[in-house]
Amino acid sequence: MFFVLSKLLGYFIKPFNLILIFLLVSFLIKNKEWKKRIRWISLALFLVFSNKIIFNECLLLWEKPAISISELDDDYDLAVVLGGTTDVDREPNDRLFFHKGADRVTHALNLYHTGKVKKVLFTGGNARLFENPDRDNSPIFDFYVMCGVAPEDIIIESSSRNTRENAFFVKDLVEMNAKKGKVILITSAFHMRRAEGCFRKVGIDVTGFSTDFNTALPKDRFDVDGFIPSPGVLSSWDFLIKEWIGYVAYWLAGYI
Repeated sequence: MFFVLSKLLGYFIKPFNLILIFLLVSFLIKNKEWKKRIRWISLALFLVFSNKIIFNECLLLWEKPAISISELDDDYDLAVVLGGTTDVDREPNDRLFFHKGADRVTHALNLYHTGKVKKVLFTGGNARLFENPDRDNSPIFDFYVMCGVAPEDIIIESSSRNTRENAFFVKDLVEMNAKKGKVILITSAFHMRRAEGCFRKVGIDVTGFSTDFNTALPKDRFDVDGFIPSPGVLSSWDFLIKEWIGYVAYWLAGYI
């Protein structure tokens, strides 16, 4: 039920949809004063949510900073890689297709080949609402082998549909393969807070390794273009607001 509700809620928190709802309401109500107020609210929402600088500053406060590889010890048992960045259903199935955030997968290779981790554990099933959660992740396995990871050092978990299940379903795998209890968790920077909370809640102590950053580079932080409304920024809020709501929902549910 929690998984279904989280999926449905995602359709109603998009800034574009909120602005559209306010505009529609302004045309439907008869009170002229409220009609004007609602349209001003719509304009204010558009200006806020289409502003690059506001969006970037919110991201800076939320994304977990990157750490350098040299800061890590050389004896981590596992790198746990959260899925959601590959399209294993796309054909032809003779290669691996990536979505945004592919450096979740590739940074694990870096850690493996530099000797920071001994094994790579990929976790993620089918997150579609009305389909079987179990997914064929063999393309990911084949990709890691092609990139020089020994087959015996690759662990695949293919049933989890969300971050809570990622942590819950890999708990036994981590206990079997991380004798020292040293685990690196790899996910997108905006998602790291919730992911760390979920893993620690089930008893897995992790070192977060953030990837897939969305923040602007320091030199572009206050670029003049940031003051110009951008439709692209308006849609970019979707993933961040969804993550905030997800974090609060997980906290209320006791998952973090």
